[in-house]
Amino acid sequence: MTRRIPLAVKLGVSFVVVILLAVALIYGLIMWAIPQQFDEYRRMSQEAFGNQLAAQLVVYREQERSWVGVAERVLYRTIVIDLGEESIVGNQSIFDVPLTLIDVNGRVIASTDNEWRNQQKVDENGSIWLTEEEAKDGILLILNGEWVGTLRVSDVGSLGAAASSFLSTVAESTLIGGGIAIGLALLLSTMLIIQILRPLRALSRATERVAEGDMPERVNLKTHDELGRLGDSFNHMLESLRLSETVRHTMTADIAHELRTPVTIIQGTLEAILDGIYDASEEFLAPIYEETLHLGRLIDDLRDLALAEAGELRLEKDSVDIIELIKQVSETAFLSREDAPTLHLDMPNVLPKVQLDRKRFRQVIANLLSNAIRHTPKDGDVYIRARRVNGDIEMSVADTGPGIKPEDLQHLFERFYRGDPARGRSAGSGLGLAIVKQWVEAHGGTIEVENRQSGGARFVVHIPVR
Repeated sequence: MTRRIPLAVKLGVSFVVVILLAVALIYGLIMWAIPQQFDEYRRMSQEAFGNQLAAQLVVYREQERSWVGVAERVLYRTIVIDLGEESIVGNQSIFDVPLTLIDVNGRVIASTDNEWRNQQKVDENGSIWLTEEEAKDGILLILNGEWVGTLRVSDVGSLGAAASSFLSTVAESTLIGGGIAIGLALLLSTMLIIQILRPLRALSRATERVAEGDMPERVNLKTHDELGRLGDSFNHMLESLRLSETVRHTMTADIAHELRTPVTIIQGTLEAILDGIYDASEEFLAPIYEETLHLGRLIDDLRDLALAEAGELRLEKDSVDIIELIKQVSETAFLSREDAPTLHLDMPNVLPKVQLDRKRFRQVIANLLSNAIRHTPKDGDVYIRARRVNGDIEMSVADTGPGIKPEDLQHLFERFYRGDPARGRSAGSGLGLAIVKQWVEAHGGTIEVENRQSGGARFVVHIPVR
């Protein structure tokens, strides 16, 4: 069984590892860079010191015309140590840097570099002699363009007490600063983890309630970042689920109502025939037949709507002359009604043929015309227009009826929706406009509805020309 590690633990461990690695990296870089820079500083300081002292030695050589007394007057100072009645006189190097002064013959005039001097050979007179190559290894002392000697400035070697103390202080300060940074980073990361997990836990609890069939209220996340947007999306999903649940219950009730009416008529008529109240004649059997047809149409419409919404509706498309199709459907719709309003056709002579399922799109036009005729008085008008707009075919059906209430516009294409609850079955099954919308969208088109300023409603269909 795989052990589940909480997200808080994963985030906490990740933050700690990143923080420790960052502090260790910074500490390592500092402890590497500072000694490097310190050594470079010492080298440059010694070089500057050597050049400055070389200039003083050249001035001394120019003034004295020899190196006699240079050690006592430039490199050393005399110290006297009193021991009772006696005194000890000695020389002490003025400079802390090991120095060696060499003349042009290679003889060492003076040297404060005891370590280097102890490694050299001394002649019987106590002098140290170097080869010409060794004598020129250092800062050449040039007087009036002539080489008069060489000054060697040796490396100090190990760091002094002050330098060691400085580096030690830097190391301690870095560790203290790293510790403080670790503490602050852990505090901030803990706050961040809490800030992330609190809304996630709220969303998780709400999601579990939805999975159990309990629809919670809105999740209130007091944040405006990505988690806040996630909460808004979750709340929008809840609203959609509530609406879908309401629509499902309403649709179930509407379907039951639509089925109950014809079934009740069929059942009542058959019972009357069986009880001998009615004769089994055409007069009483015809209504039963009409209701069975109505039931069949209703079931077929529901099946087609379900297939269209599932994306499984198969369209049998061919090249259709939309103008000819509109004329055929409108002629049939208006000729079948004696009290139909006046029809007005506004179409060009020619429009590009469109790939349509002729049967489905005929139903679209027929349903829109039927809806317009039903809500338009006998002395009113129905307008059908078709034209080419931005590469699409735009077809509109407008009437001069009472129009649609603003609150009904957004629900007009829902199944079984009727703006006027008092209407009976004469107003239709409530599936006509839902079917229109699904058929139009199945052809890659769009449909919109609006109220005309002069009165009446206007449905606009756009079908792409492919």
